[in-house]
Amino acid sequence: MFTSKEIQERGYKYSKDPEPPKRCKYCGKDLYQKGVVMPMMDRVVAWISHERCTCKKATDYWERYDNKQQEIAERERLEEESRKKRERIEKLLGNSGIKKRFKNRTFENFEIDQGNKDAYKNSKLYAENFQRFKETGEGIYFSGGFGTGKTHLAVSIALDLINKGTPVICMTAIDLLAQIRKTYDKDRNVSEYQILQVYKEVDLLVIDDLGKEYCSDWAATMLYDIINDRYESCLPTIVTTNYDDENLVDRLARKSNYETAGAIVSRLHEMTMGITMNGEDRRKRI
Repeated sequence: MFTSKEIQERGYKYSKDPEPPKRCKYCGKDLYQKGVVMPMMDRVVAWISHERCTCKKATDYWERYDNKQQEIAERERLEEESRKKRERIEKLLGNSGIKKRFKNRTFENFEIDQGNKDAYKNSKLYAENFQRFKETGEGIYFSGGFGTGKTHLAVSIALDLINKGTPVICMTAIDLLAQIRKTYDKDRNVSEYQILQVYKEVDLLVIDDLGKEYCSDWAATMLYDIINDRYESCLPTIVTTNYDDENLVDRLARKSNYETAGAIVSRLHEMTMGITMNGEDRRKRI
């Protein structure tokens, strides 16, 4: 690669004239267009950009310019990666997993009271600062009684991020496992591996109602596989459960697989911040 001045001095041929020189806006130096030369042909095959000036001000400008271009390229790469993840979720699961009844569970219509205002505030801050939490792999562990708003806040976070273009899967533990079981049907053109990978790689996985039903050994193993992989990859997970640790381990272990059940609960506590929600069951209000 040579400047047009060097090309003319060396006698290389070209079919199209180069653009005239430009002047550095900082020092006034002439800057010539660069050309790509094929040595075997002694001819210019393409004219490209003008050379860059090496004066201090120009060097500083181009350093800032290159950094900005790298930021733009990285942002575009991440946006494209997110788009592909969303398409993959749509293809394998049909949607993010949020059912019709819960698609109106937003921060705006969450009923705030003295007992849940901190939970609401922390959930909203989590959604607003998700990229920071994603970098550390920190999720949320919502626990507490029935009807206290755990699912509402978990879904609110999911919907907020989905609206911003973030790939999210939000399902009950039962539905999450059911999607894996469906891959065993003969007419399904989706493998267990594909479903597990999308659970393991999505930017945010929300598992609602963990422990609602007793788990088989297979179910406990699947849950551990998903949660442990996300733990090791530092990807955030949000969980809601109505049970304390002891009862949750019992329900996940089904009286036999306590080691796996205990590991699930232990991993979740290590990778999440805890939010406890108590109070009356709002579903029982007349």
